[in-house]
Amino acid sequence: MRKFVKGIDASPGVAVGKVFLYKEEELFIDKSECSNVEVQKEKLIEGREKTKEQLLKIREKTARQLGEDKAAIFDGHITLLEDEDLFDEVIELIEDEKITAENALEQGISGYCDMLANLEDEYLRERAADLRDIAKRWLYNIVGIEIVDLSSLPANSIVVARDLTPSDTAQLDLKNVVAFITDIGGKTAHSSIMARSLEIPAVVGTGNITELVTNEAPIVVDALSGDVIINPTEEDVEKYSKKREKYLEEKELLKQLKDKTATSKDGVTVGAWANIGSPKDVAGVLRNGANGVGLYRTEFLFMANDRFPTEDEQFEAYKVVAESMKDENGKSYPVTIRTMDIGGDKSLPYMELPHEENPFLGWRALRICLDRPEILKTQFRALLRASAFGYIKIMLPMVISIEECRKSKALLEECKAELRAEGIKFDEDIQLGIMIETPATAFRAKWFAQEVDFFSIGTNDLTQYTLAVDRGNERISHLYDTYNPGVLAAIKAAIDGAHEGGISISMCGEFAGEARATALLFGMGLDAFSMSAISVAKVKKNIMAMDKASAEALVERVMSMSTTEEILAEIDKYNEELLG
Repeated sequence: MRKFVKGIDASPGVAVGKVFLYKEEELFIDKSECSNVEVQKEKLIEGREKTKEQLLKIREKTARQLGEDKAAIFDGHITLLEDEDLFDEVIELIEDEKITAENALEQGISGYCDMLANLEDEYLRERAADLRDIAKRWLYNIVGIEIVDLSSLPANSIVVARDLTPSDTAQLDLKNVVAFITDIGGKTAHSSIMARSLEIPAVVGTGNITELVTNEAPIVVDALSGDVIINPTEEDVEKYSKKREKYLEEKELLKQLKDKTATSKDGVTVGAWANIGSPKDVAGVLRNGANGVGLYRTEFLFMANDRFPTEDEQFEAYKVVAESMKDENGKSYPVTIRTMDIGGDKSLPYMELPHEENPFLGWRALRICLDRPEILKTQFRALLRASAFGYIKIMLPMVISIEECRKSKALLEECKAELRAEGIKFDEDIQLGIMIETPATAFRAKWFAQEVDFFSIGTNDLTQYTLAVDRGNERISHLYDTYNPGVLAAIKAAIDGAHEGGISISMCGEFAGEARATALLFGMGLDAFSMSAISVAKVKKNIMAMDKASAEALVERVMSMSTTEEILAEIDKYNEELLG
């Protein structure tokens, strides 16, 4: 019977295929008393070693295909796997209670995971989800159950699962897997971010699609609108096959915009930049026609190490990107490099971060760097040295006060003086900017503009902090909404404040790449959009189809509205009339 299911369009595209229902094989835990404790301990150790080998292979493949920033997810998994406190606790259970390795491991992890999963803290909840993913793999390896190999599925498979872990998504064979659908998740989930990097259609957050499908049933995925049709009619298949062809044709046409600038019909040009996590991502930036890097997330350089990267190691990573980001005439594109943004949902195994009730509001990012100035000075020196090889801009994350800006500038000046004394060249006019991620900076942007050279809006955190909504909490994630009038007011205040203070402002959050929002942000006066590389051409196309006056009129109408529903209706009407 034909069924229609609505979900969240997490990664664009259209697919027609057959269901591959991805469900965990039932795991039997032997709860009988064991006669040989040493055998069980050996099974536990062998299972851990096999799990580590698997994770290292997945990490290597992910780094090769998607870059170090995506691969760094698995460093955290391996750290959890090698947690000696957990391992010792499981060994004690085997020895004291004379139980099997799998029984002890399940007991050791289960209570810990349940406790973490029920906490309000997002970082700790994510550790619980990661630990469950690792524990499942470890348990399967102990009892000898083969883990489903997602890298060798039948042609035209559409994977349907309750959720996909990063290790699941990284293994998908893109020759045969044409899309995936999940019961849970949102646009900012790891699986969604990786799907966009893989350029595979994905619809998430459907609720219960795993209970509605059978294996090999025909299915249609429209990840442009978030629609799924189970057991589609012939008319459905024909309609969505044509829609898929049209989407792919448009995607090819968008490639023709690679060398075009994002200039409106009335001659207003904005930056069309991309976000990266490692030097390996630069190829995708240039291939998609971005004329700058609006966010280089350097924390992944720190996360990929077992110690703080040295000044020389950082210098080489920044220099490679700066040298690569040039046009055929040798003109340098801007490369905006964010200083270390550790804390919140990102940790370092070699840095003992304190346990905090709410790490997103805790000791993180610039707060750590100003308390540990040697970390920031090492990074500043590496960035200054690299600035001699291209157009580098430095950006500070998680700023809430003018004092933080001034302390950072003083440290930067110290580093400049040191390099001058050492006879090392650097860009004397290097720009220092800040992320607008908190209401404290958004609503006082004019004053911050007197202290720094540029702004970049981080909409993920700005939305979260403005609305007091933890976007990782499934019970309230529906409240996380960048189109909320309060969030739009914060964005507009930041843009107006930047221009009043005489500096430029870009946006590097997920919202910048949302084609639906292009006209609104353009009308507000955003100077540059920085996004996933695959979104660059679409945003360029939208800018080229509109004029500034009509976009400004849209903003005026939208800012007088009271609800997200009214705002979206007005934006959609504008986009339909102007962009089709």
